[in-house]
Amino acid sequence: MENIFFDLKQLKTIGKNVIIGKTVRIRYPELVEIGDNVIIDDFTYISTSLKLHSFVHISAGCKIIGGKNAFVEMDEFSTLAPNVVLSAGTDDYLSGIATPLVPIKFKGNVKIGRIILQKHCIIGSNSVVLPDVICHEGASLGALSLAKKDLEAYSLYAGIPAKFIKERDREEILRLENNFKNEFR
Repeated sequence: MENIFFDLKQLKTIGKNVIIGKTVRIRYPELVEIGDNVIIDDFTYISTSLKLHSFVHISAGCKIIGGKNAFVEMDEFSTLAPNVVLSAGTDDYLSGIATPLVPIKFKGNVKIGRIILQKHCIIGSNSVVLPDVICHEGASLGALSLAKKDLEAYSLYAGIPAKFIKERDREEILRLENNFKNEFR
């Protein structure tokens, strides 16, 4: 299936067994690295530097934004549920000019940063992650939540702003990963 917005050859790197929906929009494909066995569903918009490791899934309607100087990384087995926003660049909406067409010096209080999702992270539907947040290995963010601070490993968070809810079963997740990799070989 051919993408209607860009040629896959424009991507910085692309692995094997990658599925990118026909309507996925990548503003800067030369800044995007994609590992093996990755799926990016339709109606996703990407406008930042992005590194996707293997076995990543980005569901329909997600936005991964921040501009050329921001960076987002998703490690193995990380998942975005539908309509998630990873905003590695933002501003306080109090001053400056709010259009992307003007230089950054006219934009007011802008924050450009990084978002890192380590292995086995899950971000629930309609959630937002702001710049300079690390979702440590196994962290999970429930639907309709806002992550402004780092999420600790193998923990479930939810709410606005996100608060710790309970621990996830680390041993079971790693057991399932091991079984999957043994079967996948």
